[in-house]
Amino acid sequence: MIKALMAIGDQLSRRALKVFLILAAINGLTQGAALAALVPLLVSMFRRDTHGMWLWLVVLAVAALVNAIFVVLSSNHSFAVTVDVIRDMQGRLADHMVRLPLGWFGGNAQATASGIAVSGTMSVALTISDALIPVVTAVTVPIAVAIVALAFNWQIGLALVVAIPVVALVTRWGERRNAKAETGVHEAEFETDRRLLEFADQQVVLRSAGIHGTQYQPLADAIAARRRADRKSLWSSIVSMIPQRIVIDFVFGIAAGLGVLQAVSGDVDSVAIIAVIALTSQVINPLRVLAELLTTLRRAELQLDEVADVLNEPEMAVPEVSRAQPADNAVQLDHVVFGYGDRAPVLDGVDLELEPGTVTALVGPSGSGKTTVTRLIARFWDANQGAVRIGGVDVKDLSDEDRAAQLSLVFQDVYLFNESLRENIALGDPGASESEVLRAAELARVTPIAERIPGGWNGSVGESGKLLSGGERQRVSIARALLKKAPILLLDEATAALDGVTAKAIRTTIESLRGQVTVLIIAHQAETIANADRVAFLEHGRICALGTHQELFASNPRYAAFWSGRAQAQQWQLG
Repeated sequence: MIKALMAIGDQLSRRALKVFLILAAINGLTQGAALAALVPLLVSMFRRDTHGMWLWLVVLAVAALVNAIFVVLSSNHSFAVTVDVIRDMQGRLADHMVRLPLGWFGGNAQATASGIAVSGTMSVALTISDALIPVVTAVTVPIAVAIVALAFNWQIGLALVVAIPVVALVTRWGERRNAKAETGVHEAEFETDRRLLEFADQQVVLRSAGIHGTQYQPLADAIAARRRADRKSLWSSIVSMIPQRIVIDFVFGIAAGLGVLQAVSGDVDSVAIIAVIALTSQVINPLRVLAELLTTLRRAELQLDEVADVLNEPEMAVPEVSRAQPADNAVQLDHVVFGYGDRAPVLDGVDLELEPGTVTALVGPSGSGKTTVTRLIARFWDANQGAVRIGGVDVKDLSDEDRAAQLSLVFQDVYLFNESLRENIALGDPGASESEVLRAAELARVTPIAERIPGGWNGSVGESGKLLSGGERQRVSIARALLKKAPILLLDEATAALDGVTAKAIRTTIESLRGQVTVLIIAHQAETIANADRVAFLEHGRICALGTHQELFASNPRYAAFWSGRAQAQQWQLG
């Protein structure tokens, strides 16, 4: 854990952590010295040696005072280190995550990052403040006592010195055994939390299906797995505790037995032996709690491992300043190959050019890679092979600011912030005037939403926009994109959730951008496809056909079959 903390912290934090560990060690050693002063003090008391008694009483008081000083110093320093750890972990995570590919934030990665950035950092910080000093003390006090015991009785001292590594080995074995069980608990906790959040977030879907409580099987399975992991961890702790207790008690028995034998034989003062045995007993408690404390450290280490995993994710190389500026708002994909992870390529040699100011409809079967094309243009991911260019400049050569200035995006998975309707639209251009915001809202048919919800334009849309319908959220997202006035507009099923009248109005708005904005629209609606300047038919990872709707319908049988299927689906009705 210490190595992991050192790796995450900056130079000042590493120095502070080293100072803290030194203070904690001195704290343990001075505590051992204070305990050791009890031996000659007790001997002097039993012998009625007033001078020796006062001498060792003063030594004990000084040692206790010094120990109290280092207790305060190490405790105060632990608080400072705790604050440094929270700052370093959250700061490094934030700095690193903004440089990760946007596509990384899908799946479980987002939940993992959110968890470790909040609860994970706090768990590690609390471990430092609550457990690290006791761990250092549990190690240093027995060492100090063993050294002092050597000075008073070398046989007992030697027994302790030899026993400490043995106890450490048994403790380490127990800690490793517990570590495996704790890893299982940690994974089960994550899965349970993820399923619980999913259960809370998708109540509309679940209730519509008549599913309540633990009837949601994934959540029930996660809870059951969590119980099993907890039971396994408990039994692992008990099993590892037994040999540790046996070894510790055996060591104490040997030390006490040696003392008794020496006292009976008359080789040493029985009073001194009793005092040394009493001192030796102070080794027992720190060693007994050490395994439990190490398990606590292991839990924190698991959190640090997750932090390290995120920090080890390769960053997307982005220039601070663009190497060139786009000549226009054309978009080119040049023999682009891309696959998610180790899976087969989704795109396998895509060549596509969007001419400036034109509207291109990208169509194809589900799963053919249409959304992937838009996300590569936006550089959510980098292509495995080939190049994506905006205005003749590779997107890899554009700074984040310059690339973002070129693009407005409307995707299927619309997210609205828990702010007002007006603020959600204004995100497209925070510097826009009131009239510009209202104009974009009117073009996207958001005005009726403002007239409906409490508070109007200043009314909250709820968390994730849940106070609005799916179609209303899409309209707000379109208004946001229109307000930005970027030269390139990417629309992924932007009108899929809209009613016929609103969808037609949005199509009219999009068509009005022709000649000014380069538009790539993924759509299945026949009217949208037919009105596009060009249609790109994507199938089997490649652009199989490119031209106007009329040209493709007449010359490409695959496209004709695709179009006919879509037209029939839109005419299909119940009853």
